[in-house]
Amino acid sequence: MQNTVFTVKPKKLASVRRSYMLIGFCFLAPAIAVYLLFMAYPLYRTFALSLTNWSGFGPVRHIGFVNFKNMAGDPTFWRALKNTLYFAFFSAVFSVLIGLVMAWLNLYMQRMEGQVFRTILFSPSIIAPTITGLLFVFIFTEELGLLNNILRLAGLANLTTSWLTNMATVKQVIVIATIWRQFGLCMVLCYAGLQRIPGSMIECSRLDGAGDFRIFTRILVPLIKPQIELSMMFTMLGGLRIYDSVVALTGGGPARQTVVLPMWIVENAFAYSKYGYASSLCVAFVFVVLIFIILLRLFFRGEIYEY
Repeated sequence: MQNTVFTVKPKKLASVRRSYMLIGFCFLAPAIAVYLLFMAYPLYRTFALSLTNWSGFGPVRHIGFVNFKNMAGDPTFWRALKNTLYFAFFSAVFSVLIGLVMAWLNLYMQRMEGQVFRTILFSPSIIAPTITGLLFVFIFTEELGLLNNILRLAGLANLTTSWLTNMATVKQVIVIATIWRQFGLCMVLCYAGLQRIPGSMIECSRLDGAGDFRIFTRILVPLIKPQIELSMMFTMLGGLRIYDSVVALTGGGPARQTVVLPMWIVENAFAYSKYGYASSLCVAFVFVVLIFIILLRLFFRGEIYEY
């Protein structure tokens, strides 16, 4: 019996490809429509409003790039930008470091103990930022705060201070609150990457004389580089758009020293009715986020290890 070879004509093959492309586009169309409606169009409108002087009522008066020139001379904008970058960088770095260490410790726990441990540490990530801020208010309040009372009971009353109104400590308190809320997510992501590493690789390293710390830094960390990058991306973006916890903890004080960029945008739009200037701040904020994402991608680029 002879083998029969089926051939497809080029025209028919092109028709099949077009039909598959049409089906794929039909599936993508709802997502594209949602993106254009809720992302692309608002971004376009924000940029258009940034070139105007509009109070939210009445006619829109186009003024060109005057808002951006005013932004360059706005000391509150630069303070808010500096604070936002400070909170984003330090909260992201320490959240990833603590989450990575906690994920590493999970490898040495029993199954049930590890599940309980991960659940407890991940639970702050599902708490609203406003609630997180209020919880830390009860910890760092000067008179009734938990931390000052513990210091007094321990005989260290000289170390007590007004943590939320002292300019030397207020930023660190906000960073601590942000880390507490974010490191659980980093732990889960890094632990998921560590679980994919074969145990035989670790055992071979031990037979070659490598200790736990060397295994962690030379083998485990490079192999979960994508998970670390993802964790850094999430925490960095969370730090850049920090708003709720700062409002709950300090309200931008003391003396406007903890004001952040999202807070300054909201105040200009809804408190001062400067929608045009607030839109220009939003445009600047978008560019700051894009720059951070590009720098993060450049920092984590390089070789990817396979196993």
